[in-house]
Amino acid sequence: MHTLIRRRELDQLRNLLDRHSAAAIISPPGLGGDEMLMALEADSTVPIIRVPNGQTEFSRTYAGLEIVLASLRTLKLGDFESTELENRLKAENSDSPESVREIADEVTRLIGSMESGQGVLVIVPAADEMDRPSQLVLSHMLRRMAGHRLKIAVTTGALSPTSPLAGVPSVELRHLDEIRMRELAEELTSGRVTAAVAAVAVRTASGRPSALRQLLERLPSNQVEGSQALDMPLHMEPNADVMISGAKNRIGEEADALLDLISLAPLSPRPAVLGASREAQEWFSELEFRGTVEKDGVYCRFSEELARACRHRTLSVDERVAGHSLLAQRCEEGYPELRHWHRSFIDATDETPCQLLSDACALVSEGLDWAGIEFAERALALSMELGPVFTQLNDLAARLIDRGQIDFALRYLTYAARSTDVSVLVRARTLRVWAEFLVHQSVPLRLRNQWSRSEVAAAPAEVAHLQLVIALCHALRRETAEAQELLDNASSLSAHFDDRSLHLHRSLDVLLECGRGHDARAVEEFQGLDSTEVSDPVCLLLLSMGLMAAENYGSALATLDCLDARGARETIWDTQSKCVRAEIAIRRGEIGLAIALIDRCASQATTGGMIRRDRQLLLRCWSLLAQGRASDAEPVEAALTAHAMASQNLSLLAELNAMQGNYLLRMGLAAEAVRHLHRCEELALSELNPNVIRYEPDLIEALIATGRREHAGMLVRVFHGRVERAPSRWAELALERSRILLLPEDVGIEAMGRLLGSWRPGDSQFDKGVTLLVMAKRLADSGALAGAAERASLAVGIFREVGSDHLATVARPECTAAREEPARNSLLERLSADERAVVELVWEGLKNREIALRIFVSLRTVELRLTSVYRKLEVTSRTGLIARLANGAGLPVA
Repeated sequence: MHTLIRRRELDQLRNLLDRHSAAAIISPPGLGGDEMLMALEADSTVPIIRVPNGQTEFSRTYAGLEIVLASLRTLKLGDFESTELENRLKAENSDSPESVREIADEVTRLIGSMESGQGVLVIVPAADEMDRPSQLVLSHMLRRMAGHRLKIAVTTGALSPTSPLAGVPSVELRHLDEIRMRELAEELTSGRVTAAVAAVAVRTASGRPSALRQLLERLPSNQVEGSQALDMPLHMEPNADVMISGAKNRIGEEADALLDLISLAPLSPRPAVLGASREAQEWFSELEFRGTVEKDGVYCRFSEELARACRHRTLSVDERVAGHSLLAQRCEEGYPELRHWHRSFIDATDETPCQLLSDACALVSEGLDWAGIEFAERALALSMELGPVFTQLNDLAARLIDRGQIDFALRYLTYAARSTDVSVLVRARTLRVWAEFLVHQSVPLRLRNQWSRSEVAAAPAEVAHLQLVIALCHALRRETAEAQELLDNASSLSAHFDDRSLHLHRSLDVLLECGRGHDARAVEEFQGLDSTEVSDPVCLLLLSMGLMAAENYGSALATLDCLDARGARETIWDTQSKCVRAEIAIRRGEIGLAIALIDRCASQATTGGMIRRDRQLLLRCWSLLAQGRASDAEPVEAALTAHAMASQNLSLLAELNAMQGNYLLRMGLAAEAVRHLHRCEELALSELNPNVIRYEPDLIEALIATGRREHAGMLVRVFHGRVERAPSRWAELALERSRILLLPEDVGIEAMGRLLGSWRPGDSQFDKGVTLLVMAKRLADSGALAGAAERASLAVGIFREVGSDHLATVARPECTAAREEPARNSLLERLSADERAVVELVWEGLKNREIALRIFVSLRTVELRLTSVYRKLEVTSRTGLIARLANGAGLPVA
């Protein structure tokens, strides 16, 4: 296992041994310290001595040190002879500081007398369990061994700052996070473990890699591969309780009895567990204080699933049956779900699986996901025939999807797909499409293969809903043409619509209408929210997105409030609600608020598969660029590009290029901005509404800045036609600003003033700041430097007000002047003359092949010079190079 998950720590240990000749592995049980020592031994090329230990031997003063010295004596190296010192230690009763210091000096002298041509590795496990005087001497010795060919590695449990071994060079092993534990599960099973089974094992192991190894080794192959129901809690080895802090410290029979009862279920009603006993109440409070158990409303459970698994393993069959019988009786009134659970172990019937799955749905709906999952696994284990439970498995999967438990939803949909009922099969397929979209943002490539004529005839309502869900996926990817086609297909089955399909069809239709610039139906839907009975969260999400697209931002936010109030917290709808809120803030120009919302969304991202990874990555990239952190944005941009390519989402790539072009334009890099914005234009050809991907005003401005006014004029005419087809207030202002940029300077400045005077209170103040900045540039170009400085100062004030500190810094009049007459960038001094020539042409926006033609070298030469430039300036891409140079303002703007 060490080669799989503790490689980095093992390398650290080897480095410490090379530098200090001694090192400690601080590893509480279960974190992999023993495995690291075994790996160190297995890879060693020198003789190895493992010092035996035992707590009974460490009861006498200096007993531990005697064992270490006796082990070293067996090496017979140099003049090392410790028999005399060992005899003294047996007679030594004093552990005074003076005695410890004297013995430590003598041991250090003896170690210094050892000679070894090839070196020796000494392993001392559980050094912190030695008697304290031995630990003090060992610590003294280990800290003074640097340069010695004898290497000593010791292991300890958790150390306090006052521990005798606290000052030894060490590698501290910590609990692993969920991502690393899942990677370990994949490695330990050679990729055979399914995602849901890995999630259960990782949760049970509670960050301990040794526990995870035990769990997976004991799981049958068919459970590892997901073809059989899991026995939960998972089974542990008999000695596993050493991994649990305080497991050996029994606090009383009454507390043990409570823990036994609590271990029998994923959660237990406290009144049922405690009964009427006041003593039980006191013992429960003590266990809660110690962190062994925790409350969740009226329920209680073990704080760590590993502790529950270890406790459950200690119970005999008779003890478990007796406990289930007692709790079934106590849950008779008030807790039917738990009564069904406990009775399933003592008196299961044919109806029990259906009851348990119904209870699982209820528990998941209440937010008790793991309890619902364990109920479902119990139901599957009891089902001799799955036919009666297929429909309930679909219901459970739908609820798990809402809770973001995608792995388990897909697990139960795989079971449901075994049904011969066409309605069940098509619904399972629909739920799978939706679940996979939430994680991967992928859509079925061959739509016609998603349903057959026989399925349309046998289950028209389910096929219609499948078509609508695929249309929903396309709409959320901003692929309106594909969404409209599927919406039309589904309309042919409208006679078979149930309520959910009717609401979804209407919501999609409203969203697409808003995308065409018509918001009347969306406003009508919003006004009817108070009286409507529709509570489907997807409909509320789509309505908020439509209102946002139509610039009804207040109504969109109120709709999201309604979504949140209907139980969206800690669900997939919460994530998507936060993303839409952030996008609304961006569109309204509330930059500081948008950055805060994006940071909050990123901090709450789940590790078991990020929901709507496309929007979260895009928003994260926007946030970093808005803060001027272009270098930090590079890996996010790379991840976003890879994700868009994997999901074949051209609209996502268009948005990314629009964002990059906007950043480069505001940094004064118009030529480089044109390249990104042209790429956005190519990718967004199918998008008819200019308000969706707002790139055209930036492209027009960048073209004018690079002297391509004729091209800009053509684009203005195209932009005007698109605005007429899909009108919006933002597009109206942006179009007018673009037109003004093409006017002669004196006329243009006057027109720009009129445009600023027409700004309404509800219009974006950030866009007003951008317009002021453009006006300042026009004034500066005409020689009116005082007026330019005044407009730039006003823009800076607006940017600071809306939270765009980065742009406020860039827009300061003195920074603008510095960009107009740049000093030589000190970064360029690191480059050769040939490399600087390439960089200057990159700055102008030329591609590699164009650069090669300009300076009369081969394409390969240009690539090699750029690679050298990237290495010297510590960047990884053209965008990173431009941003790095822009911060030093070292090259003239084209």
